[in-house]
Amino acid sequence: MKRYFGNPELKISSAILLSLNIIFMIITIFTLKLYHDNLKKDYIKSLGAITARIWEKNPELQNEIAPLITREVTDKEAEKGKGILRQYGLTPTLENQLFPYVNKTVVKNTYSIITIFIIMAIIFLIFNYVQYVYFYKRIRRLTFAAKKVLDGEYDISISEDREGDLSKLATSFNSMRGIIRNNLYELRKEKQFLVDLLSDISHQLKTPLSSLIVYNDILLTKELSKEQSNTFLVSNKNQLYRMNWLIKSILKLARLDAKAIEFNKEDQSLNETIEDSLEALEGKASEANVEINFKESAQVIFEHDNEWLQEALINIIKNSIEHSKQDGKIDICLNENPVYRRITIEDNGEGIREEDLPNIFKRFYKARTSNNSESIGIGLALSKSIIEAHNGIIEAQSKVGEGTRFVITFLKY
Repeated sequence: MKRYFGNPELKISSAILLSLNIIFMIITIFTLKLYHDNLKKDYIKSLGAITARIWEKNPELQNEIAPLITREVTDKEAEKGKGILRQYGLTPTLENQLFPYVNKTVVKNTYSIITIFIIMAIIFLIFNYVQYVYFYKRIRRLTFAAKKVLDGEYDISISEDREGDLSKLATSFNSMRGIIRNNLYELRKEKQFLVDLLSDISHQLKTPLSSLIVYNDILLTKELSKEQSNTFLVSNKNQLYRMNWLIKSILKLARLDAKAIEFNKEDQSLNETIEDSLEALEGKASEANVEINFKESAQVIFEHDNEWLQEALINIIKNSIEHSKQDGKIDICLNENPVYRRITIEDNGEGIREEDLPNIFKRFYKARTSNNSESIGIGLALSKSIIEAHNGIIEAQSKVGEGTRFVITFLKY
């Protein structure tokens, strides 16, 4: 009941119907009053004729007739009168035609009631038609829009500027349309992602697989010395290690892009995460004769997944080591303020050309001037995905011959 009267559309409809009923009742009462007045006139007319006849026969009864007509008769008098009239055949069972004034009033009342009923029925039908045309027109708009959505047209919107259930239905339809469109977009995106992923895996594995096949054929068809065989076996081993790392990295990146990884984020020291990353790269930095300096102003606590963020930092620092000169230097700074936490990784290596800079975080992108033949361009893309999964931003600034600076920012919300 509350829901019914809380609906503006039903309230308007109910108010109109109630108004029509009141009008119908007023017209009926007015009509009945009019014919009651006519009935009184006919009643006086009939009694007047009877009174005139009695007065002509018995003038002395004149003073008794008027009080008798106007006062309420007793049951005894009424029964006595009925008995007298019954002797002349006048009973309630006689047809109305034998009572001229009563018959005329009954006919008039009957025609009036029928006329009023017909008029009100027509009004109700017109109102019902107008109301349902209004509602069905709005419903057909929703039906048409739903058909368009089924046909793949999603740029259609239902606008309702009035309150009520139809407006709520239109709002729900618009929301549903947006959800379906976004879901289909995501499905197409995921499909394209799988196509690109398979293409990337195929492309990246093509070279090492070709090398393995060639080396294996040589080992099987040629008579080689033990030293030559060992050389090919070592090459095969390196290619297998590279393929293993490549497949693992691609799968990690794919899981990140598909949001299929649940990060175990905890409030922990960002300083320790950076230090653990540097410890993992200590041997590589020593081998490349690159000095790494970590500057920290204070302990920074940040909600993050230690292992995954380590991997992101390792890839970035490793990139800096690989592109640094002999006796190069990498400076890592960590600072915090009321707005953000920021990690800066800066090297004095070969730098990146301006036209390559916007693309370095793309998968498998490799600058044409890169001197690292082992690089396949997946580490920075993986780092970017991990950092963004931690609501962070990574930027790169570089000048050829001067070095590269990576800035990782985690905004505070």
